[in-house]
Amino acid sequence: MESAINGVFSAALSKKENTKSEINLIKEIEEVRLKLNTVASHFENQSDPDLIEASIYETKSLSARYRYLLREARRTGLTQSISHCLEHSVHN
Repeated sequence: MESAINGVFSAALSKKENTKSEINLIKEIEEVRLKLNTVASHFENQSDPDLIEASIYETKSLSARYRYLLREARRTGLTQSISHCLEHSVHN
């Protein structure tokens, strides 16, 4: 699944009609998604209550940022490009 998502982002990035701001948005979405995965992994391996709490707050912060970025992607129509790439990756 992870490689499929990476492929979709790569395909969306490689489209020539994407503007520089759209490319930056796609890259930022990918960065936040990867950070969320990292924090989730850290959370699973923590035993200290303070580190668990820190992981929870970091997850909430990153989730809020991720929702904002996805809203921006929808607003600019970028999600249609990503959806189009997803359809092609599923059918190929």
